[in-house]
Amino acid sequence: MLGRNIFARLMRVGAGALAVAVVTTVLVGCTTDKECGPRDSCPMAILPADEQSKIDEAVRKTIDAGLIPGALVAVNAPGHGVYVKAYGVADLATGRPMTVDDHVRIGSVTKTFTATAILRAADEGKLSLDDTLSKYVPGVPNGDTITLRDLLGMRGGVWDLVGDTDFAAQLVTKTPGEWHDGDRLRKLAAHPEHAKPPRTTTEYSNSEYFLLGLVLEKVLGKPVHEVLSDVAQAHGLHETTYPADATMPTPASQGYSYFDETATNVTARNAPAIFGAAGSMVSTISDLAEYAPLLASGDLLKPETLQARKQFTSGTAGGGPLNYGLGLQRFGPWLGHTGGVLGYTTHVAYLPDSGATVAVAVNQYTIPPTLLRISASDIWAAIVEQLFPNSLPGDQPAPPVPPLALPDSASLATELQQAFDTQLPATRKTLRIAADDKDPELITKLAKVYAEYPMTFQVDKLTDLDGTTLFATTTVAAADGKRRMVIPFTARDNTWRLDTSWVCESLLLAGESSPACT
Repeated sequence: MLGRNIFARLMRVGAGALAVAVVTTVLVGCTTDKECGPRDSCPMAILPADEQSKIDEAVRKTIDAGLIPGALVAVNAPGHGVYVKAYGVADLATGRPMTVDDHVRIGSVTKTFTATAILRAADEGKLSLDDTLSKYVPGVPNGDTITLRDLLGMRGGVWDLVGDTDFAAQLVTKTPGEWHDGDRLRKLAAHPEHAKPPRTTTEYSNSEYFLLGLVLEKVLGKPVHEVLSDVAQAHGLHETTYPADATMPTPASQGYSYFDETATNVTARNAPAIFGAAGSMVSTISDLAEYAPLLASGDLLKPETLQARKQFTSGTAGGGPLNYGLGLQRFGPWLGHTGGVLGYTTHVAYLPDSGATVAVAVNQYTIPPTLLRISASDIWAAIVEQLFPNSLPGDQPAPPVPPLALPDSASLATELQQAFDTQLPATRKTLRIAADDKDPELITKLAKVYAEYPMTFQVDKLTDLDGTTLFATTTVAAADGKRRMVIPFTARDNTWRLDTSWVCESLLLAGESSPACT
C-alpha cells in the first residue's frame, strides 16, 4: 500500500482523463557501500523492480486523476537505489512525450536560491541580516522595522497581494491584462492597511521574497536574474537558470492550467514581473535531485549561517501548516521546498539521516488549488511513504481494513449536488466529511463557501489511490461555464467521506473556520 490518506498528511506536512505513457527512464547501476557527501559522485544500485512498480503505479494514478499531462521523478536513496523517470506528455498540442531532460518552472523553489544569495552576501559582509528593508527598498509599509531576516523567515508581515484584483487576474483568468515591473511594489506602497507588524506570525508571502530580489539588485549591482543564475552555477547546477523573460531553455515541458473544462497552455504566462525572486527559476529533474543535498548541507554558506537558516518557526501557508526556516521548508525530518506557479508544481527534499533525495515536478497547476488540488507533493509523499514509511508528520501504522468498493458515479454526483446545496440541512445530506463529528455543520459551511457559484456535478472518473484515498475527477457546470474539479475522499467507518483537509483548505481560503480544522 502506497499511502494512508496521502492528501490529509500533505496538509499536515505543509501541502476527460489523460492517458499516461511512461516514456523515459534513466537508471544508474552498480552497488556501493561508500559513504557519499553532497558533491560526491557515488554509483548506486538501481531501485528494486518492486519499488519501481509501486512508484510507477502511484504516479500513473495520481496524474491521471489530477488531469496532469506529465510528471518527472528523481529518487536517490542509499539502501534503496537510484531512479529517474519521465511520465506522460510535455506538450498536449503535439503529443511530445515528457523526457528527463525537459526544463520545468520550479516556482517557489526559487526562494531557496534567493535566500542563499542573501545569506552568502551576509557572509561576505555586503549586508547584515539585521538591516531594515528601508535601507535598500523605500516605500514598503513597516519597512523601517522589517529586517532582512524577517523577510527570509516569512515573518515580515508583508501583504502577499493574493487579495488584489489586478494581481489575482494574472493567475485565475484565461486572458489577463499585462503585469509590469514595479506593479507589485506600487501595490504594496498603496495599501498599508494590509500590512501586519513584523515578527508576530509566520505567514507565507511571495511579496517578501520579491522584495529580497530588489535588495540583491541594490547590494550586488546587477539584475536579480543574473544573481540567482550565478548561485545555481556556483552550486554546479548547469541546467538551472533564472530567465530574463518568459522564455524557457530547450527542451522545455509546457505548463497547463484549467480556466474552463479544457487545459490551457500557460507556459509564457509566468513573466518575471509577476513573481520575481519568489518564483521565476527553471530547472531539470536531475538538477533538482543534485541540488537537494547541497541546499540541506549549506553549500556556499558558513556553518554558522547554515545553523541560522535551520531555525524553523511554525505558521501557515494558504490556510495549511508551514514549518519555515530562512528560505527552507521542513517536512518532518525532510528538508527542502515546494513550488507552484501557473502550469507547474515541484517538491524537492532531502533526508539528512539517510542521505536520500526525492524530487518531483509536474506540468499542471490551476489556481485556486482547491479546484485541482493534486500536485507534485502528492506524488512526492507517495514515494516517501513507499521508501521511508512513517517519516512524514501524522504517519502511523494503519490497522487492516476491508477494501471499499468504488461508489457509483451517478449516485456520487447526486450526493455532491446535495452536499453543496445551501438550502438542504446537514442532517438530510447523505455525504459526510471525515471529521464532521467535531462540527456537525461542517458540510453546511463548505456549501456556503461555494454558494456564490451554484454548481451541477458530473463525475467523470474515480481513482482509488491506495485503499484509503479516493479522487473524484469531475466536470462542474456553473452559470459562467464548465470547470474541472478534483474532489478527494478518505475511507472512514467503512464508507467514503469528503476529505477534511480539502474541506478545511476551502474554508480557510474563504476566511472561514471550523473546530474540525484545528
